[in-house]
Amino acid sequence: MIFFFLPTGRTLPISVTGTHCELMCDHCYAQYLKGMLTEEQALKLIEKNPDYYTSALISGGSTKEGKVPVLQHIDFIKRLKKMGLRLNFHTGLLEKSEILKLEPYIDRISFDFMYDDNVIHNVYHLNKTKEDYERTYLMMRRILGGRAQDSPDEYPSTRVVPHFTMGLNCGRITEGDFRTIDELAYLKPRLLVIDVFIPTRNTPFAHCPVPALSDVSKLLDKAHNRLTKTTLFFGCMRPFGKYREELDIMGYNKGVKGFVKPTKPLQKLVEWHNETVIKKEECCALI
Repeated sequence: MIFFFLPTGRTLPISVTGTHCELMCDHCYAQYLKGMLTEEQALKLIEKNPDYYTSALISGGSTKEGKVPVLQHIDFIKRLKKMGLRLNFHTGLLEKSEILKLEPYIDRISFDFMYDDNVIHNVYHLNKTKEDYERTYLMMRRILGGRAQDSPDEYPSTRVVPHFTMGLNCGRITEGDFRTIDELAYLKPRLLVIDVFIPTRNTPFAHCPVPALSDVSKLLDKAHNRLTKTTLFFGCMRPFGKYREELDIMGYNKGVKGFVKPTKPLQKLVEWHNETVIKKEECCALI
């Protein structure tokens, strides 16, 4: 079974901080917040098309402690929930007390899993460690439970969905990437969303190369061989063009089961293999 996520706008991407971010990580530098909606814009769209939108990604810029201040916007979150939307949160390093307050409104948490102190310190500019990320992920998993109950049994659904971005060290696949796969294999998440670094304009990493496909291949081999209890998806953050076409084919051949905006060559290959394809119109974490 292969999952294709073909976004049609049913999941609204919302930044609760607008375009503001205190952390300003080198790979993003708040550029991706510019493509998200404000709370006011999101509410207007929902009210104008009440039967169309089914979910929302609640995200935003990070504080210097590495968390998105979502709890400061709890009234807005409650309002979205009353409107019937499923909510996927990008929270960062929230504390236990914060997760407990947020828990009634969480359908999913998309958690950026970091296990590379070099990236945490020099790319994210955080005074945190890989152990902080692991502790937060495990705490979220304990509070929110394992399988999500709003998906069919055969779907790899979970309320806490770790995300791992390859090549965050200025486009280089390093030993830290391989250690992250080792640690995730130990933690055995039900689902892992894999992204690939994109050099982005107006960021300190705009000059960096895309990760070499030969190195990505080695990392995917390790993920396939070690994460035997985990379903692998490719998320929306992947370089475009010919690189993406080759990446998607490589991922499929190495056991990746889900693709956001799959390329045409991949779709043809999957059709040629007579795969059962499940098409979804929401954020891949909401499986």
